[in-house]
Amino acid sequence: MRTLEFEDGVPATRTDKFRAYGSAAESFQDYVALLRNNPRYAAALNTGNDTQAFATALQQGGYSTDPSYALKVTAIAQNLAGTPPALKSTATQPITSGTRTL
Repeated sequence: MRTLEFEDGVPATRTDKFRAYGSAAESFQDYVALLRNNPRYAAALNTGNDTQAFATALQQGGYSTDPSYALKVTAIAQNLAGTPPALKSTATQPITSGTRTL
């Protein structure tokens, strides 16, 4: 897939491999596993409900090459905060490797 990456702050188009999932649940489960199992993202897991701190910790851990990643994620979260959720989970427990519902 074509992707936009930043090298020393300069955008560059690259072709790279991406993972494919059979469902949104599989995607979220893999994302959670990535964050839990990679020490680079440990700081992000201890940010509680602070979206800006979470996104900043991910960026500092190297999750994204975009120098504006944390700002963009924070802006999206702030916009969504005033919007009713499109999907409502019926699960009362956090996503785990065995959870298959959204």
